[in-house]
Amino acid sequence: MSKKNKKKVKQENLFISTQQEAQKPQMLDLSSDKLEFRVEDTFKCPIYIAHKPEWIVPLNKASDPIIKRVRKDWQKKIDDPNDEITTMPNSLHSELLWQYPEFKEIAQLILQQGWNILHWQGYDLTGRIPMLTELWVQEFPKEGGFHDIHEHGNNHISGFYFLKCNEKTSHPVFWDPRPGKKMTDLRMKDQKKINYGSQQLHYKVKPGQFIFFNSYMPHSYVHHKGDEKFRFIHFNMQAATNQKLASNNNDK
Repeated sequence: MSKKNKKKVKQENLFISTQQEAQKPQMLDLSSDKLEFRVEDTFKCPIYIAHKPEWIVPLNKASDPIIKRVRKDWQKKIDDPNDEITTMPNSLHSELLWQYPEFKEIAQLILQQGWNILHWQGYDLTGRIPMLTELWVQEFPKEGGFHDIHEHGNNHISGFYFLKCNEKTSHPVFWDPRPGKKMTDLRMKDQKKINYGSQQLHYKVKPGQFIFFNSYMPHSYVHHKGDEKFRFIHFNMQAATNQKLASNNNDK
């Protein structure tokens, strides 16, 4: 057999799917056909992280009586024999916080930063105004508490500000929002590394940390198994039209 034919057979053998070769995937080095790629990161899904530690103490203090009242209201329902509720929920959820003066500053910051993010992302905000649609405090009990995967429809920017947490408490998980990717998803070589093929991203958080993200981003919270309560503020905002803002104000 000529050297030329040997080379051809060797190259063809790279594509023969024997059981042994299938178990040991390898990169094909076709030297004469190499391409030099220019990688363009299109359709990015950014997550914005910031720290505001000076708000940990005052906002925990302000949210203490609110969570206490929510817990008391749930206990009344549990104690009521005519009520179908028999246990505490997975997450204690407050009413809207912008009615309290202690949360005015954080509300203003969320509106400003959320608006800036949409501007940085290239959206045309002409004729629109930043509007908070939701702002509440949540607390998971010492044992239990979680959120299934979900998005926040009819909003543009969502996020969290963490008040009580540590390395053992629950934390948010962000999921790949591209629906088409799920049809051809492959197993990752290293689940702990984040790269182009990753399907989910775990964020270990600290008190005083902000996370902002686009509201279409699917997210969840892992089951809380920490030795203390897990508390955070959750928020949603819209780049609303003047008509939408007026309608929202009339509903309050």
